[in-house]
Amino acid sequence: MTYEQALEYIHSLNRFGIKPGLERITALLNKLDNPQNKLEFIHVAGTNGKGSTSTALSNIMIAAGKKTGLFISPFVVDFRERIQINGEYISKEDLSRLTQKISLIVPSVEKEVEDNITEFEFITALMFTFFAEQKCDVVVLEVGLGGRLDSTNVIKKPLATVITKIALDHTAVLGDTIEKIAAEKCGIIKNGSAVITSSLQNPNALLVIKQTAINNNAELFIADMADVTNVNVMPFGSEFTYNNINVSLNLPGKHQIENMVAVIKAALILGIDKTSIQKGIAKTVFPARLEVLSKNPLVILDGAHNENGADVLADYLDEHKLSPVTIMGMMADKNCEVVIQKIASRSKALYTVKVEGNPRTETAEKLAQTAKKYCDNSTPINDYITALDSAVKKAREQALPLLICGSLYLASDIRDMIINYLKK
Repeated sequence: MTYEQALEYIHSLNRFGIKPGLERITALLNKLDNPQNKLEFIHVAGTNGKGSTSTALSNIMIAAGKKTGLFISPFVVDFRERIQINGEYISKEDLSRLTQKISLIVPSVEKEVEDNITEFEFITALMFTFFAEQKCDVVVLEVGLGGRLDSTNVIKKPLATVITKIALDHTAVLGDTIEKIAAEKCGIIKNGSAVITSSLQNPNALLVIKQTAINNNAELFIADMADVTNVNVMPFGSEFTYNNINVSLNLPGKHQIENMVAVIKAALILGIDKTSIQKGIAKTVFPARLEVLSKNPLVILDGAHNENGADVLADYLDEHKLSPVTIMGMMADKNCEVVIQKIASRSKALYTVKVEGNPRTETAEKLAQTAKKYCDNSTPINDYITALDSAVKKAREQALPLLICGSLYLASDIRDMIINYLKK
């Protein structure tokens, strides 16, 4: 099986959609001799901040000399970024080999459970198998969706459980209140485990986290933002001190300080030394999370796709007094108006696009119709190249920053396109 054939097979499973539940992944892993039971994990759940939190924890463990696996989703740059060891993507050869191996098992599992294996379940099983083969010392494991019924939740008690910011998202699957969503996220808390979250966690979510920890005899550690000092927030990163550790952070946005404080708390609980924590955080970058693709002209790529993400992006624009030319595309099942209002009202001009090749996309016309309530200069454009031509031209003419936001699928599609475009 070639790499291209492997990706084609994996993506073919996407037609079965999102189906929460552990029966299918459990049956598949049983056929693979349960590789997850040979590994140690740091499990990360939450609505926003999971990716940067997981990446920072991975970098810290690498700096501490641990052979570290990292599992994140979705991908932005390359499908293989979802599965990494010590910062290196799984090779095309290993991905192809394991896809072929596991694909041969899938039919018998589907017959056994009388249901279809999903793409996420397949890649989760492949990840566990690969990390076990490679004898990773620790795996930083990001939840895909929710927690309680997420495929990653087949693991036994982790070394630590980190709960990032909880907000409304995927309400059709996880519930329509913060409390319901928090209960799903907290489903990864295991009996006797160490649980870490931030003092700025949503108060209603924090109550659920506290009660779940009590119910599971788990020890809850709250990273207190009141203990953060010497804060210096800059357009391209920040500096701060926490627990007598001076931190230099290359992730833009003051919300990342909150994420990193929880990261530091988790690392200290795991016995990681101060120097490794500093080195790991300093090395951490993450695509499409307030990612600065260019400083001159200023070009920002952000996957803000829900209300909390839009709040973070809006705060960043306000703090640095930025009024960008914006390209935005969103999924129709998101709360589009709330996100658009926060970003369109801060934009000088806005171009809406459909996310190409994604059946869940909202149309450019509907997005523009909503955006015009908040930004008169809102125009629907149905292809990326025309949108880039128009937005870059206007940004250059008016010496304005360029912002691309609204969906991680859009970010994945357009990131390389923008980078190449800026070279012209």
